[in-house]
Amino acid sequence: MADPGETLTTREAAHLLSAHVETIRRLARRGKIPSFKIGKDWRFSREALLRWTETHHLRHREPHVLVVDDEEIIRNVIRRMLEAEGYRVAIASGGKEGLEYVSNAAPDLVLLDLKMPGMSGVECLRRFREEHADIPVMVVTGYPDTDLMNQAMRYGPLALLAKPVQKEELLRSVRMALVGSLGRERTT
Repeated sequence: MADPGETLTTREAAHLLSAHVETIRRLARRGKIPSFKIGKDWRFSREALLRWTETHHLRHREPHVLVVDDEEIIRNVIRRMLEAEGYRVAIASGGKEGLEYVSNAAPDLVLLDLKMPGMSGVECLRRFREEHADIPVMVVTGYPDTDLMNQAMRYGPLALLAKPVQKEELLRSVRMALVGSLGRERTT
């Protein structure tokens, strides 16, 4: 068990609170969360954060998933499956829209199609990795055995789901993707 007086980095605090790293930084900058600076970096007392969660709901919010797919029916089917399980789901119809959403809302997980008009899923994944490397991305594609998938693998997607995706496989994969570094689900 970790020492309750332990000092955490921003990433470790984000995992503890089941939040996005940028959300934690923003709260620290605004003085809304117990934190202190060492040089240019924020640090957090595990004990102070746990006390803070007793009066703040951040730790117990529903996980936030973004579905990026050009097919409306696919977006809506996945959205309904996830919402039925208590996830907060946003949808984007393409890579550019997905990148804009992530920049503003910082979801906990992105489900990304590869073959889309305009910005391909591969290009979108590359940009996600450059701009938001800490957000897990799962590829959901109808073309798992193509060159597109080989290209996408260079950017380290967390998992691959082949379309048509089965509900239980989707839910199991999403739960696994949201597991924090401490070996517990980030949704707790």
